[in-house]
Amino acid sequence: MRKILSLLLFIPIVSYSQITFSDLMSINCNENTFKRVVIENGYELNEGNSKNGQIVYGLNVVKDPNGDWSNGWATFFKSEFRFEFFKTSIQTYDEIVKDIKKNCKYYEIRNKGGIDYVCYECSDNVWVGEIGFVISEGSGFIRNWVSPLIPNNLR
Repeated sequence: MRKILSLLLFIPIVSYSQITFSDLMSINCNENTFKRVVIENGYELNEGNSKNGQIVYGLNVVKDPNGDWSNGWATFFKSEFRFEFFKTSIQTYDEIVKDIKKNCKYYEIRNKGGIDYVCYECSDNVWVGEIGFVISEGSGFIRNWVSPLIPNNLR
């Protein structure tokens, strides 16, 4: 009986607020669509980490004097977005990566901040560019790259 109760308590936590491949493909690299996706998926603005034009949202944010923490972060800066999935939400990361590999075509390895990302070109995305993913230090990261050849007014 205790196992069943534990399982029932665990299921809502796992299924709550899962960003999907379709969600990522719908972000057209502007602040409004990014905010729509994260807010609809239960993320909240984290003003303590939002600075220098960067907008940061967290999933189940806990305020701490030593630094806020959450179950996952979503960051937007200019026309780029990045999602960080921790071990508690790595299943969501795995599902998105599976969909990227299934629906997109391998493009190249790109480095950002000293981290190599595997990048794919997707026909489903609403921006011109690629999507990349990597696991680094136990967290899964998914981010986009926007083609520099597209003028800002068309992004």
